[in-house]
Amino acid sequence: MATIFLLACKHEFLNSAINPTPVVVQGGVTGGGTTVSDTVCFQNDILPLYVSYCASAGCHNANTRADGVQTTDYTSIMKGIKPRDAANSKYYKEITKGEMPPRGYPALSTAQISLIKKWIDQGALNTNCVNSCDTTKFTYTTSVQTILSNNCNGCHGVAPGSGNVYLGTLAATQSYINANKQLFLDAINHAPSLPAAKRMPIGNPMDACKIKQMTKWINAGMPQ
Repeated sequence: MATIFLLACKHEFLNSAINPTPVVVQGGVTGGGTTVSDTVCFQNDILPLYVSYCASAGCHNANTRADGVQTTDYTSIMKGIKPRDAANSKYYKEITKGEMPPRGYPALSTAQISLIKKWIDQGALNTNCVNSCDTTKFTYTTSVQTILSNNCNGCHGVAPGSGNVYLGTLAATQSYINANKQLFLDAINHAPSLPAAKRMPIGNPMDACKIKQMTKWINAGMPQ
């Protein structure tokens, strides 16, 4: 089972050196819960959605580029986005029409689609937020469910899940982690002991704040 999880879903990233440098902004909430900015952050909030739900193995990753489309980095995604014009942005229209992700695969939620639209309406900037989450909040309902949904559930959100790993419910996630705790922690921390293809998400790790939230949740017994 451990091996299955680590090989379950692959995404390919281009070398970050060819990507535009992200604009760093104060965004999200601070540790004290104070709202700093309403900016939707591409690197924190949007890129994980396109990678998890659209760039799975055999689809729009850097190797297969199904239909000539790649959704693994800012430059590639912007080929199908018109800033401040979501209605005429190809990679948004295909999501709203149910064509991306393909039918039969986990679909983006209404909230996730709305977030992509908001990002486009704000100018579709290559933003990267700091202070974007609150590490004092680490229950399933306050943070973990969203982290899993945005970063993992493009592959593992619908039973039985890619590689027979299903993380779409609290009970299923608890069951898998209880059986594979250290493996899961090593994977989300991109442990050097693991081959690059076995680190989750594939390519770049989640930001440190989200990893800390996940770790605290697991070590606290995975509370709801």
